[in-house]
Amino acid sequence: MNSQRSIRNYVLAATLLAVVATACNQEQDQAVKGRTGPNGPARDTISDLALNEDGLGQIQIGMTLVEAVNMGLLNERPDMKPACDYVFPAVGAGIPFGVNIMVVKGKVARIDVDTGTVTTEDGAKIGDTEDRIKSIYGDELKVTPDKYIPGGHNLTVMGDSASAGKALVFVTDGQRVTMFRAGRVPEVGWVEGCS
Repeated sequence: MNSQRSIRNYVLAATLLAVVATACNQEQDQAVKGRTGPNGPARDTISDLALNEDGLGQIQIGMTLVEAVNMGLLNERPDMKPACDYVFPAVGAGIPFGVNIMVVKGKVARIDVDTGTVTTEDGAKIGDTEDRIKSIYGDELKVTPDKYIPGGHNLTVMGDSASAGKALVFVTDGQRVTMFRAGRVPEVGWVEGCS
């Protein structure tokens, strides 16, 4: 008698879970990713781990290195210069090779991307033309000559009100994006990094 009641309760619970799961999956995720939105041209090109002015995944601009290490996101470096230095994602953190984290006085100041597997939340990536970056960011974009690349540019997008004091910077060879970074001002604009 108790075993029949247990089986009936199990079947009822399994059916209820199936109904809830089906109801949750009937509508597609319509979250807006970045300025171009769900129907914008960048919709299908956004990486699972997208960079914005505030950070990359769980690595957030302004978090302490100790927090990031304790969360298993970044590696500690015993030889690290306390004023400014780079650290790297921890193995197993899900951050691809080619992402470097600038830490200034113990806090994450900027994130540099040198890999094509990471995009911005708006779908911009390494290899994009300057025209594509301009079409994504429009009037928000400030173009300046690059200090070291002849004909190259730095395309800077200042963060919105929620990201005040932060920016995205795309470095180009004059035609295409060769790397990009996000972080707080002024560190995001430092051409030489920590040098």
